[in-house]
Amino acid sequence: MDFELHPHLMKKDFVADLPLCRVLLQDVSHYPWLLLVPRRAGVARLIDLELSDQLQLLSELELAQQLIWNSFELNQLNVAALGNKIPQLHIHVIGRKEGDPAWPNTVWDHPAKTPYSSAQKESLIQLLQEGLLVPNAK
Repeated sequence: MDFELHPHLMKKDFVADLPLCRVLLQDVSHYPWLLLVPRRAGVARLIDLELSDQLQLLSELELAQQLIWNSFELNQLNVAALGNKIPQLHIHVIGRKEGDPAWPNTVWDHPAKTPYSSAQKESLIQLLQEGLLVPNAK
């Protein structure tokens, strides 16, 4: 079986492919928010990954966390792998700031979900690609 993104994840904006994970951008301008999706078929939980892939995921998760933390003025990083609504393993890395629309509650159920403008999104994706050391990032 080949890797395919869950239909819901296909709606997210592509940022990069790391050695294991596809990195996607959640289009909500209130929070810098990445999703890391291991490119392995049939994986729903962390324990479904081979140990070597678990270790690679931790390395890529560290890279994503450092990038979000160092690129934005934040008070907290939320990292979660829930899987209740989307059965494909994906890890959320969400930068949080005191005073953001959902603070101090969760971002998922908050009604404020303003998308980025096209220019904001393009600039942000470029910043993220450069931070992830993606070849050919402008």
